[in-house]
Amino acid sequence: MEKTQFIENIAESTIVDSIFLVKRADLRSKHGEQFAHLTLADKTGLIEAKIYGGNAAEAPRVIKIGRVYKIIGRGKANQNGELYISSDSPETLKELLAGPVVLSPGQENDFVYTPAELGKNAAEIQKIVSSIKNTDLKIFVACCLDTRFYECPAAIRRHHEYTGGLCEHTLETVKIALSLMENVARTNGINRDMVIAGSVLHDIGKIFCFDKEGYGFTPNDTYNLIEHITMGIMYIDEYKSLISEDQLLQLRHIIQSHHGSYGDVIPLTAEAWLVHEADSGSSLLRSIVDDLAETPRGQKKKGLRSEKFLWHAV
Repeated sequence: MEKTQFIENIAESTIVDSIFLVKRADLRSKHGEQFAHLTLADKTGLIEAKIYGGNAAEAPRVIKIGRVYKIIGRGKANQNGELYISSDSPETLKELLAGPVVLSPGQENDFVYTPAELGKNAAEIQKIVSSIKNTDLKIFVACCLDTRFYECPAAIRRHHEYTGGLCEHTLETVKIALSLMENVARTNGINRDMVIAGSVLHDIGKIFCFDKEGYGFTPNDTYNLIEHITMGIMYIDEYKSLISEDQLLQLRHIIQSHHGSYGDVIPLTAEAWLVHEADSGSSLLRSIVDDLAETPRGQKKKGLRSEKFLWHAV
């Protein structure tokens, strides 16, 4: 089945009749009416969909996340101006319950949404890691980076939630940290090698928190039960023979404390504080920018990603 319509072309009142990748699916209710709530994707973006009908409750249980389904409906805007697809078409429910669409070879490229430049970001990360002067630490960091790091999203429903998002967020974090060192006076005593290593590895545990499902990624039980900080510390310990005990301790501390006052451990070293601030800058600013992109100009609303009230300037 060919894809004839893309998310970027859907507006209010647009008749929708095409195939989309399902990233998430759950059952919701409003005013006593149950409906299937889906997050749909294609290469041009993401959009929410509300599917109504007698069998709507069954759909989230049988939908295969990361697979492609046919959706028939209409573009609508809620009271906040957010666009979504509304469908009460029996044909949509029939298609969802029947199973995913079989794609032709190469057709999956129409459904992978990522604004990240995967190859460019990977090359930049590797170049920065290669600038670490301490040879042992440089080899250690390089060993910790595998293909999962370059492919995984950084989060679900928050910042950098797409293929390659983890690498992109990590690159932003290390570049922000290094820029702060270059532009803030009297920071020459900070260990640049450790800032690079800590920035690159602060979220490395996320490679264990997502599984590839079809053409996308979904959070697994590790994401929900253990989370990425513990997994990151456990993972780097596999390569601890490559570096000194002092270097390992500092890296453990950076990973453990990079959430700042929201975490279990508060940053105590200059390097840990620097990574925390850089991480926060990347994640928060990206959340704000993405929320504002979905906010009509001249309006104020609470962003879903940033969870902050924002106003889109005219």
